Amino acid sequence: RAGVNAQGYTQLIKKGKFTEAWQMVYRDNPFPAACGRVCTHPCQTKCYRGSVDNPVNIMQLKRVASDYAYNNLDELPLPEIAEANGKRVAVIGAGPAGLSAAYQLAKRGYGVTVFEALPVGGGMMRVGIPEYRLPKKWVDLEIDLITRLGVEIKYNTRLGTDITVQGLMDQGYSSVFLAIGAHKGTGLNLPGEDLGGVIHGGPFLRTVALGEKVQLGKKVAVIGGGDTAMDCARTALRLGAETVHIVYRRTEAEITALPEEI
Repeated sequence: RAGVNAQGYTQLIKKGKFTEAWQMVYRDNPFPAACGRVCTHPCQTKCYRGSVDNPVNIMQLKRVASDYAYNNLDELPLPEIAEANGKRVAVIGAGPAGLSAAYQLAKRGYGVTVFEALPVGGGMMRVGIPEYRLPKKWVDLEIDLITRLGVEIKYNTRLGTDITVQGLMDQGYSSVFLAIGAHKGTGLNLPGEDLGGVIHGGPFLRTVALGEKVQLGKKVAVIGGGDTAMDCARTALRLGAETVHIVYRRTEAEITALPEEI
């Protein structure tokens, strides 16, 4: 949990204090615009208010506060930064975990360098979630705010190829934070899954997000019933597939994707 004061920023929004609400969220979570669009919001299903009338839609409230704040970017008060403590930390991976760690460390006075294997930052926010669900301008904006705090990001730098943990320690970093993500797809362990035309969901979405060419046929089958499966199906249609079928091994009641995605 990020520890965000949901009750607090909800009350601030109620009073029309949108920038202050953003500040309250941003203190603990440097990605309110992203979370305000793609959070799976499990807390809303547990919201006590749901037993009275309807759960509080805190995901969309984050979006309201952050959209207002970012549309007034020049007036935005950034967090206070502690005096530099002379220590440097290397963060491996510019995804949500790595950038969140960099953000919190920078606020505490550490010098932070983030090393990212891809040419873009954001991790799965950037290459695992389609543009129509999370416009990349919001990811770029929130990454830019982190760099304004003094965090340096080095792209196209892969752990084990371009850098090593020991090499970073030898360069004077006092700690190394590993946030390499989980980008590898889950195999089906079935005959034929390595045939041409079979693509794993994560790499498929990443290829599309990076603007690279993807060859699809007119008829596409998506195996799986999670949110990634829904993203792949909708992306395939956007790439020109004439028909897309989702194939799921369990029952409709057991499907794991959010109802709105289905």
